[in-house]
Amino acid sequence: MNVKQTLIQEIDQTSEALLSEVLDFLLFIRAKHTDVVELVEDYDDSKEKILEDLRHSLEDAKAGRVHDISELWDGIDV
Repeated sequence: MNVKQTLIQEIDQTSEALLSEVLDFLLFIRAKHTDVVELVEDYDDSKEKILEDLRHSLEDAKAGRVHDISELWDGIDV
């Protein structure tokens, strides 16, 4: 028996009250999975590009080309 068949069998033996919670959980998981997939697609830079950016950032930090943490929100209205 595959997973879908097992789920259907369990659903058939479950009360309506509990099924409502199961449905909510299933919808939550599907939405969460969709969000993760979209997030990964938004950041599809190659590993080499990411490593190069990190190297550049490290060089900036070592050379003192950084901003003080107190300036982080300067000019940003929240």
